[in-house]
Amino acid sequence: MLQIKSFFSDTQRLYVIGLSSIAIGLSLSKPLIGLGQLIIGLAWFLEGNYKQRIQAFFSNKIALVLILFFIISVIGLINTLNYSYAFADIKRKLPLFVIPFVLFSVRFNQQQLKLVFKLYVAGVIAASLWSIFVKLGGLGITIVDDRYLSRFNSHIRFGLEICLAIFGLGYYLFKETSLKTKIYLALALLWLLVFLIILHLYTGTLVLGITSLFLMLFYGFKTNSLKLKIILLLFPLLIVGASTWYINKNINTFYRQHNTLEEKKYSPYGEFYWHDMQNDDKENGNYVYRNIAKEELEYAWNKVSKIHYRGKDLKGQRIETTLIRFLTSKGVYKNQKAVMNLTPQEIKAIENGISNCNSLKMNAFDRRIQSTIWEFDNYRRGRDYNGHSTIMRWVYWKTAFTIFKEHIVFGVGTGDIQDAFNNQYEKENSLLTEKFRHRAHNQFITAFVTFGVIGGVLFFIFLFYPFISLNLTNYFLYLAFFMVMVLSMFTEDTLDTQVGITLFVFFNSILIFNKDAI
Repeated sequence: MLQIKSFFSDTQRLYVIGLSSIAIGLSLSKPLIGLGQLIIGLAWFLEGNYKQRIQAFFSNKIALVLILFFIISVIGLINTLNYSYAFADIKRKLPLFVIPFVLFSVRFNQQQLKLVFKLYVAGVIAASLWSIFVKLGGLGITIVDDRYLSRFNSHIRFGLEICLAIFGLGYYLFKETSLKTKIYLALALLWLLVFLIILHLYTGTLVLGITSLFLMLFYGFKTNSLKLKIILLLFPLLIVGASTWYINKNINTFYRQHNTLEEKKYSPYGEFYWHDMQNDDKENGNYVYRNIAKEELEYAWNKVSKIHYRGKDLKGQRIETTLIRFLTSKGVYKNQKAVMNLTPQEIKAIENGISNCNSLKMNAFDRRIQSTIWEFDNYRRGRDYNGHSTIMRWVYWKTAFTIFKEHIVFGVGTGDIQDAFNNQYEKENSLLTEKFRHRAHNQFITAFVTFGVIGGVLFFIFLFYPFISLNLTNYFLYLAFFMVMVLSMFTEDTLDTQVGITLFVFFNSILIFNKDAI
């Protein structure tokens, strides 16, 4: 009994246990996140002296700014009709208040903070190893899209977690004096870099790249060493130049004209070829909806595949469409002979939803760039863009701007954001199907649409005031963290999901309140 009493009287230990639970839970378990918050809440309660600590919190300007976004969300209830959605949103955003409020009155030493970070990295690495286990068939399930290998939360949030782990590992690697520990940290960092590429976490990779270039430029201007200054300033310019050349090469490849096939009347087996002369869709320069022997395709495909011709591929697309596009990309007539000439690898690719033969020869980055170019080209020509993430975000932003113009001052309110989007999609007779009718996928835009100009400006204060006021550019870990999170907000509603909210407020609070102990 005395041991139990002694354990609960050591509130500093409870705080560390709670933070450790959150740190591990971010990448492995949402219940652990909730448990960690309960533990640090219990530690705060056991410390007593409530009045003084509450007064200290609410008289501190930085502390108040850290909970400002939560306050805005609560005030937004006044301008709300959908209270069911609103209260769910407030509940989800509660950590934006709880974590800064609880952690404001406690300080951690360097060893405690390092332990929490190590456990965070251990959680990220454990999640990555589990993903590899699944990819290698450990669960006996077929993974069509590598993004689904992020088993514990969204692949986008997981990518951000990996970015933060990489920058943290780099920071501690630089500070560490033990060679043995340096080797461990370097191996962990290298593994996470490789894993980002293996899992094709494009958002994480892009955020990592942009943040790295920004940090190089920032410290390049700051350093007094001429040699280091030249390296840090020149390298980003070379990377940007090489990336521009690489993307332009892919654009030229995509639009390169090929010799299109001559339209014929009959296939070698005598079936009448079907042509849609009004449809100019192309794959590798060849017209998709011309020279199609439909009956031969169905007969031959059902001979070579277990997925029926009238069924769907593993991405949920019609096999018929995927097959036709794939054969078009090969530059062949779409008949029985073309299907029977498909290799086992090509058949499997079609079953997996791959519609262009070049994808089998491209690296992951080429495939992503080509896919994005195709999305823009498809949208430009007025085609269906459902399921195409890049273009859908553009549509979300345009829709958000239309809503914002009608609710400039106060926005639509905390609970009505999704309803406002749904109504606007209906007004515009949007091509988006119901499952893809989402919000803005941009935290800044979402803040302005939800809370209007007033709330949008307050959101910027919430985000940038501590960074500027405390001159946090002098702290590498915070600067890297801040860049990663801000960049994520351009393409995601980062602060509208449990993991995204906790990831932000957890590190934001720890790094600000303990900036001199890191």
